[in-house]
Amino acid sequence: MKVSIRNLEKRLSMILPLAEAYQRSYNKLSADYKSEQEMALYTRGYFIKKLWKMAEDDQSTVAVLHINDVPRGFIRYSAVPEYYTRPVNSRAEDVEKGFLDGFEYAWCRKVNFERDVELNDKTLIVNQIYLDPQIQHHGLGTLLFQQTVPELKKQGYESLIIEYNANNVNARSFYQKLGFVPFAKTKDFDHILREDGRTVFCISDVHIAHTSIDNALEHLRRRQQMKQTFIAVVDQRKYGKTY
Repeated sequence: MKVSIRNLEKRLSMILPLAEAYQRSYNKLSADYKSEQEMALYTRGYFIKKLWKMAEDDQSTVAVLHINDVPRGFIRYSAVPEYYTRPVNSRAEDVEKGFLDGFEYAWCRKVNFERDVELNDKTLIVNQIYLDPQIQHHGLGTLLFQQTVPELKKQGYESLIIEYNANNVNARSFYQKLGFVPFAKTKDFDHILREDGRTVFCISDVHIAHTSIDNALEHLRRRQQMKQTFIAVVDQRKYGKTY
């Protein structure tokens, strides 16, 4: 199996297969806590548009995981929203405006800090990390961090935050193993739906976790060391030798 990581490019030969992997991953993660109406929105075209916008966004970095030269997952880093860096009385808030599901909206997003964490221009947010379910549980999510976090340190960044749905237990466990510790909560305004003649606002609970770059690198080093130790033990039992 050939594994490589490349930056996202605005070309259909990369975006189309990646959108299919993104769709499979998102649908698997969301099926347990999203409504049928929400799930129906997540078409192939929905993910193509999201990836195309990411490719056009020069304020973020998207590293795409390729398996045998086929895009199968990605991780995206962006600058932390400015209002996160100036909380007042353990709360930061800002009004988000735009168009969503065919509606114009304005939403006051509030972040409630449960402990003090310094966020600044040396902090990045992990906006998304998705892997095709067909290749999950093989250490490839960890590999994406292993290959990208050292480069972030070289660029002068010092810490990371990540947001994940409060119902996503697997995500919480994975991020904790990489050194992320929850420190804040917020809510996402996900969708606006029409149901039985009425407007339904879909809002989800979100947890936010933080780690320093150095702490993340140390956790990644330990995980790699544990993996190598496990492989050596298996080899010793199978072949009667170590490497």
